[in-house]
Amino acid sequence: MNSIATFKTEKLRHLEEGCRRNGLAMTVQRRVVLDALAERTDHPSADQLYDAVRGRLRGISRTTVYRVLETLVGIGVVQKISNPESKARYDADTVRHHHIHCIHCQKIHDIHNPAFDQIQLPTETEAGFTMIDYSINFSGICPDCRS
Repeated sequence: MNSIATFKTEKLRHLEEGCRRNGLAMTVQRRVVLDALAERTDHPSADQLYDAVRGRLRGISRTTVYRVLETLVGIGVVQKISNPESKARYDADTVRHHHIHCIHCQKIHDIHNPAFDQIQLPTETEAGFTMIDYSINFSGICPDCRS
């Protein structure tokens, strides 16, 4: 098995284990969405995932894909990423990392830089919130758009 197929298999196994740990039944709809997420390295929107899965599972609706994604986000198996274009994107990698968004083509890429993980969180914000986690979203221009 090549390294890309191994990566997808490991990622899918990790996602399925997260569902089982949280008592989530592995329905056909969830499995097809997880499979589509596991094979991607970008950060697809729900619409992009719907386009990817509708040919694999006859009768799956856009609403079902949205519900599956929100369920996966709710149990912490998938991460929902906000970005300046206001369209939610989804990431199957829930290990702390950050993102950079291209202001031209809207691509989103991961940033794994330990320096960004050293930020000391205040115990409380001005509004009285207790911070428990954070992620940083950067904007820039990707190499394809720069050339």
